[in-house]
Amino acid sequence: MAAYFNSNQLRSSLQELVKMYINECKECEVLSQDCMDLLKHNFLAEFVVYNKANNTIEIGISKSDKFEGYPEIEIYTFPLEEVGKKVDYSFKNNHEDLEFYGKLIGRRKGIGSNSVVLME
Repeated sequence: MAAYFNSNQLRSSLQELVKMYINECKECEVLSQDCMDLLKHNFLAEFVVYNKANNTIEIGISKSDKFEGYPEIEIYTFPLEEVGKKVDYSFKNNHEDLEFYGKLIGRRKGIGSNSVVLME
């Protein structure tokens, strides 16, 4: 069965999903692959790591667009509790990004990653 979302509903569902990711991370002390994929997608990051000693998320973003040997990566660190705010601020409204969010939501809600329909 398909689920129908407009961009506002998708954004709201994504905020709920991120809260679940945070709670799971607190319980298991491991950041889920879906959460890492979401953060990589939104920040165009090279890597995302959960630092359980500090209860923080570290995101590595390439400083250069060119490939010249080893990339220069700048690391941003923020508390686990701020993941929701960071994802909300970095929410992208174009069609490809909305499809990506829909797939993440679909996987979590058990409706299938290809069963989310975007409405204008």
